[in-house]
Amino acid sequence: AETVRGAEPAPPARQTSSTREKRGGERKLRGEGEAVVKANAQQVWDMLLDPNTLAAVIPGCHGVEKLTDTHFRADVTLGIGPVKGRYRAEVKLSDLDPPKAVTLSGNAEGGLGFGNGEGRITLRPAADGGTTIHYTYEAGIGGKIASIGGRLLDGAARVIIGQFFAALARKAGGGARGSAGLSWLTRLRRLFGGQP
Repeated sequence: AETVRGAEPAPPARQTSSTREKRGGERKLRGEGEAVVKANAQQVWDMLLDPNTLAAVIPGCHGVEKLTDTHFRADVTLGIGPVKGRYRAEVKLSDLDPPKAVTLSGNAEGGLGFGNGEGRITLRPAADGGTTIHYTYEAGIGGKIASIGGRLLDGAARVIIGQFFAALARKAGGGARGSAGLSWLTRLRRLFGGQP
């Protein structure tokens, strides 16, 4: 079965992450990466604040509701192998420096577990006239979903985040620069018997 819905995107150019266990079965995920898009920083900024664009680029998203200019609610379905569920997520934006940087913090809850985290997105001009999107994140995940092996959970988080930025890159008129080799999504699909 496919672990994450949608067509397989190219992964971001650079992405590193680590997984650490915390008390009570909660796991901590950390990582960072970059994607390059053809749009300028203001266009990317506007896309990040538009609920319709967010609904189109968030993996497994059923809809995004804009509660305020800096507070969004989303309904998403995500899966890792046999563990798949629907989650209600809330995201708040802070430390806004338009159109250069923003901090996103949020939480998600569903029948299979919960998560919370924070990430920083920085936009800077790219050499080709586009924009380099740099991101860092830290998230805690608990419940049934946290029982998945650390490396698999880490890989799945990288896939989901990579899908988001690859979809954003496509919407912005370009593609994220991909690294060579087998993508995490392909590896996960093969692991669980899906088609590459």
